[in-house]
Amino acid sequence: MSIFEWFFERNNPGPTGSIETYHHKLYWPRIWIIIAGLTALFAVLFFIYAVPFHRFEGFESKSAYLGSFFTLCYLVASYYIYVKPDYKNMGFLGFIDNPFRYTDDINRFMLFFQLFLLPGKILTIPIVNLFSLLSKLRSSNEIDQEKYR
Repeated sequence: MSIFEWFFERNNPGPTGSIETYHHKLYWPRIWIIIAGLTALFAVLFFIYAVPFHRFEGFESKSAYLGSFFTLCYLVASYYIYVKPDYKNMGFLGFIDNPFRYTDDINRFMLFFQLFLLPGKILTIPIVNLFSLLSKLRSSNEIDQEKYR
């Protein structure tokens, strides 16, 4: 933070974005949820299991478990955390620092954090919706079986 930012925006800071936590529900047709969910599940399982344990010969199993654990933590964090920067306060042209505001630095960091979490969101949202769909189908199937008993 420069001295200009400290003097000029100390009393009247600009708008910043927000960080929210919620679940994202896909309203797609069932077949697309199944296709996207199975594809994402295959990609995650390949990345968690096949890459650390079978691709790298010098990889120790302890390191592979640690890598898998941090991958799962990243996926859980990317599913639950939604970063929404204020796009109107991103500096000059969206990427050049405004020397008189520190809130544009915060919004740019939030944008980079949002981009960092994007691959995890692309993988986890279809997987969670696939499991939600399968649990609904299973519960409706159990209800139908109880009617005919």
